[in-house]
Amino acid sequence: MAANQDTLVTVFGGSGFLGRSVVRALAKRDYRIRVAVRRPELAAPAAARPGRQIHAVQANLRYPASVEAAMRDSEVAINLVGILAESGEQTFDAVQGRGAEAVAKAAAAVSARMVSVRTRWRRRIGGGPARRGTACRRRLGCGLV
Repeated sequence: MAANQDTLVTVFGGSGFLGRSVVRALAKRDYRIRVAVRRPELAAPAAARPGRQIHAVQANLRYPASVEAAMRDSEVAINLVGILAESGEQTFDAVQGRGAEAVAKAAAAVSARMVSVRTRWRRRIGGGPARRGTACRRRLGCGLV
């Protein structure tokens, strides 16, 4: 088994609320981390460690080619991308549906393990107000870190 510093982990959504914590936790365990975000300048706080341990790359889940490029040479993919409200082309289906699928396919293409954590809105039985919950899914036979 490879040492942590030899393992490249790509974190999609690494500049978000949960993503920043995940990136810090991985960095403390000496993993090499690629933070894949739509706007790499937002990942600056996450990528503030010296050396080559953390770096940010541009990736947009709505564009599978950018996801594939972000996954190049990675051994682990962590998908933390999610939206709480739809806006323009950022729809639930585009981001949390097809986007998660794009990450899973890109991870499978490079034989990477994958973790996908997403927030979802659920409608209560009887038509009550929606409530927020989280789901952690194992996709395409990929294991957890």
